[in-house]
Amino acid sequence: MKNRPSSSKLKKIGLSCLNVSLRRTARLVTSYYDSILRPSGLRITQFSILVGIGHEEECSITDLSRLTDIDRTTLQRSLEILKRDNLIRIEKKEAGNIRNLSLTKKGESKLAEAILLWEEAQNGLTKSLGKPKFQETLRILSEVRKIPILETQNQV
Repeated sequence: MKNRPSSSKLKKIGLSCLNVSLRRTARLVTSYYDSILRPSGLRITQFSILVGIGHEEECSITDLSRLTDIDRTTLQRSLEILKRDNLIRIEKKEAGNIRNLSLTKKGESKLAEAILLWEEAQNGLTKSLGKPKFQETLRILSEVRKIPILETQNQV
């Protein structure tokens, strides 16, 4: 390759790229939460979807997509698995093409069980980082999500 980037240039990209760093961190954090949640049979992505559905009085797929920042196609696949496992109900509303999501009794029970495990994971990370750093990390991540250029990209 004629214009091959130097090794030092590539190393600099790897060490300074926000996306690379966030993705590496997200994979590690996801793996950690998944391992703690394993006894419940849920993955952290499924847990967050159940939390979103349980949080909203009337939750449509569009509402849940906005709440969780999961694109509708990916979300739809996850919802089908949760429905198959009888953890959620997907009911078509009378008017329009809106489908409401709700937890089944089994879903409520599974979520309650998983919340105890999630608290264990959350406490482990909070203790490891220290409460002030943990809260600061959440604040910084929230700020990153609100950067105008990123919000514009999310609307495309």
